[in-house]
Order: sequence, then structure tokens, then C-alpha cells
Amino acid sequence: MGSGSLQSLKDLVKGKLLVVCDPFFMENGKAKEIASLSGATEVAYFADIKPDPDVVLAAKGAALVQAFTPDAVVAIGGGSTLDCAKAMLYFSGVDATLIAVPTTSGSGSEVTDFAILTHDGVKHPLVDEKLLPKAAILDGNLLTALPGSLIADGGFDAISHALEALVATNGGAITDALATDSFCGVYNHLGQSFAGNTGVRQTVHNAACMAGLAFSQAGLGLCHAASHALGGMFHIPHGRLNAILLPAVISLNASVAGA
Repeated sequence: MGSGSLQSLKDLVKGKLLVVCDPFFMENGKAKEIASLSGATEVAYFADIKPDPDVVLAAKGAALVQAFTPDAVVAIGGGSTLDCAKAMLYFSGVDATLIAVPTTSGSGSEVTDFAILTHDGVKHPLVDEKLLPKAAILDGNLLTALPGSLIADGGFDAISHALEALVATNGGAITDALATDSFCGVYNHLGQSFAGNTGVRQTVHNAACMAGLAFSQAGLGLCHAASHALGGMFHIPHGRLNAILLPAVISLNASVAGA
């Protein structure tokens, strides 16, 4: 983690590399720039990622993985890209090293064994330890040009992850510590990041990753359950939908807990 940490790709990636990203990162040259930092001898690209990736897209990507047989897959983007790359590699059956390079601060997918795919308007969670990336690179240099909407939506998602992990019944001392520190990091700096202060974005990025570590062990709750169900139907950004639902979920949980 930290500025310049993408340089670690030189040691992490050898042989054939498949880069997974959305069209934006191909068009602006960032995908090729990041690939050039690796030690790859051959590079292919899958740049068809779109929000809320479906099973058809994952199957298309899996076919490419099978045909190209990469030694490593580098996923560059937000939660949709990371989740789709996980599913592509998982269903291809190819044994390649998956490296996650998140460019938004929210999903935590870079450190979880979860992936979300959409089918017929329903979001389906995949959970398997084989979905866990082998490495995650948190480089704040990728966050300087983030639009405000992605900063807000990602931050809301991270806050929801942290709060739900903190009260999850499978939580414990370690996940509580991660969730608490994550919540404070995002809550205290998200407004500054949204206002254009790029100096705090690495802090928010790290905190969002910590929330992912927390909820992958502790679990989530009603907010995310409802958010995934409604998101598949109405295609509202996931983090934004969490923010809409969270106050009502907190109120309901508090009434049951006797708070």
C-alpha cells in the first residue's frame, strides 16, 4: 500500500498477463501503463467490464482466460471489475495468480472471498476461498482524478461494511478493531476527499480495505442484504443504496437490541 506501490507488479507478475478492466482504463491508457510496470512477457486485455457484471459477461471472460491461459490476472477498477475478474478466473479453472488493484475506495473486494454477479435482475453472491486474490495493491496515485460520485458512493459502502461488521454476530476482537479503525478513517476523511483533498485519499483507501478484511470474517447484515436485492432491481449504485437504507436498519437493530 502507498504511493508507488504499483511498482511491486514487477516482482509479482512474470510470464503471461491478462489485464481485466473497464473501457475507461483502456481508452485513457492506464491499463497499458500499469501492465508495463509488470514483469510480463505477453499481455492480453479484457476491457468489457460494466457496472453490476452479469453471468454472461463472466462466462465471456472465463472463455478468454481458458484460451489465453495467463500466469497472472491483474484486475484494475472498482468492485464490479474485481468481482468479475474473480468469477472469470474461478469458472475458467485456470490456475493463475489474481492481483487486485482497486481504483475506488469502498467495496473491499480486493481482500475478500466474495464476488457478486447479476442474473435476471438478481444479484447473487459467490463465496469461496478460491475467490480471494493472492495480492492487493493500494496505490493512492490511482485516486487523484476520482469523480465525486464515486468517492461518495465508495465511502458509503465502506462505512456500511465497517458498521455491519462491528455488530455482526460472527465478529470478534480482531474484526472489531479493524471495523472501528476503518469507520473512523472513512468518517473523518471522506468529506475532505469529496471536497477535492487528494492527500487524504490513501487514508480512505486503506480504511476501506480494512473494512473488507473485517466483514469477510465477521459477516454483514440486513443493510447489505436489502441493498443487493434492491440494487439488482433498480440499478442504484451499491454504496448509495447502502447509505439510503442504513439509518432505517440501525433503528430497527437498535430497537431489537434494546438500545
